[in-house]
Amino acid sequence: MKLSHLALSSVFALALVACGDDGSSGTNVPADGSAQVVPGDSSATPAPLTPTDTTAAPADTGSTLPSEQNPVDNPEQPGGENATGGEGSGDGAGEGAGEGTGEPATPAEPTDPYAVGTDIDEPSFVPEGCVSTPLESGKGEGVTCGEEFKGYIYYDTDTSAYDPANPDLSKFTSIDKVFKALKEDEKVVFVLRHAERNSSSGKTSHLTEAGIFQAQSVGKKIASEEPAYYAHSEYVRTRETLENIAVGRGETGFTHEAFGVLNGDWFIKSNDAYDVYKSKTTDGNYVSTTDWAYNGGYEDAFYDLDTRAKQFIDEFLVGIISNKARISIVATHDQFLVPLTVYASDRKINLRYFEDTNWITYLAGIAVIVGSDGSVKTLPIKGLNSGI
Repeated sequence: MKLSHLALSSVFALALVACGDDGSSGTNVPADGSAQVVPGDSSATPAPLTPTDTTAAPADTGSTLPSEQNPVDNPEQPGGENATGGEGSGDGAGEGAGEGTGEPATPAEPTDPYAVGTDIDEPSFVPEGCVSTPLESGKGEGVTCGEEFKGYIYYDTDTSAYDPANPDLSKFTSIDKVFKALKEDEKVVFVLRHAERNSSSGKTSHLTEAGIFQAQSVGKKIASEEPAYYAHSEYVRTRETLENIAVGRGETGFTHEAFGVLNGDWFIKSNDAYDVYKSKTTDGNYVSTTDWAYNGGYEDAFYDLDTRAKQFIDEFLVGIISNKARISIVATHDQFLVPLTVYASDRKINLRYFEDTNWITYLAGIAVIVGSDGSVKTLPIKGLNSGI
């Protein structure tokens, strides 16, 4: 296994000079907004930022910007973040079959689904001259780079109590509540959707400026002197999400690995069958994924949810990731997290896109808590002000 351990100490000061440009649209995120540090890359050190930008932002309406009211990745295009079902997906039918020879297919060599994957050699996006300024309404903060407004980050106002022994699985619990309630002899794996990305959905697409502040705000909520272990998909935006969570936590190092299993196609049995359902409507991927997760069916396209989700949690999250550190943070994608969250909530969380278009938002996901006796608890969590 190749572990990447990057210092967060040398370049971060460069982020204080001028506004960066990633081609993002500047759309807002339905986010919590305590981020007040400048965006950083893997070679950066966390540095507190005092809001100084006085540029007027669009009127604070207490809601997200229109284009990101329900931040589904490319909702107009079936497939979302992983439009092809993710790399390495499919049922393998016909592979190695010796076309035209009449010979039987050669069995594929067994592979480790949890093998360490490839961390793409793409520099992290480090916007410069960006600040997060508290809103006059007190509801959150606005992110600006130079004179360009980039988005709102709203504070989480949920004051309901969290009972670790009997969590409410019908709602997304704030990540900081779960973290603060963690016992010394317990381990936790937080599995989150990445922060807001730019308009591209490819492997090398980056976070937006607002997304970077989102991730740092989540890191600040779970800050401690205890270093965390980080695992992400083979997409740049998931790595950038974790880098900035580490910055928010105040970490001076970033120990991370990329895993192909986190790319998003874990639940897909056949890409060909899945493509048929995706093509039925412009949002066929969201409809079919959530209908299957709650009601079953679609046996040609998906594996059995309960079996497959339990396998992933037991073998990968508990069996591998939780043994890396007491605190582990995993970043992946929405198409993967929606069914996983449905399972983790015992189908009590409302992500029924097929009924009411509810979909998981940025930096929401699940917590997997491992007790000293080996017991495992799961529950939906949110890193920002909402999980949907």
